[in-house]
Amino acid sequence: MAPEIQPTYEDYWPYDLKRTLSQMFHKQARQYHYEVFKSLMACNMKEGESVYAHLQKIQRHVEGLEKLNMNFDKNLAIDMVVNSLPSSYDKFILTYHLNNTVTILIKLHNLLQTGEAGMKKSHNNSLASAPIMAIQQIKGKK
Repeated sequence: MAPEIQPTYEDYWPYDLKRTLSQMFHKQARQYHYEVFKSLMACNMKEGESVYAHLQKIQRHVEGLEKLNMNFDKNLAIDMVVNSLPSSYDKFILTYHLNNTVTILIKLHNLLQTGEAGMKKSHNNSLASAPIMAIQQIKGKK
């Protein structure tokens, strides 16, 4: 406890002190809980954004909620990550669900980074090998 406020509470019994402090800070904790959850629900990965950065952001929000003693199901966190992916990850999501992969957030992170690297590689190859169609006007006889 901070030395400035200690004299105020030195005559309190432990139970009364806990109850008084809980009442004082409950509203602030509830507001913080709401803000963190709202930020978590708004996390959507944008096209071209790094998977690593996106998952780190989500992980910070999940850890913030766990610090507030919110029972946060790990499967819910995984579902929120998968739901936040852009449409370019649709094949990854389909494969993930078809394989019935049960995983933890760290393993999903590794799978997504591998998928991201594969998508970048296939995107670069498809651009390099994409046929270029040229249209030429043919001069004909009049």
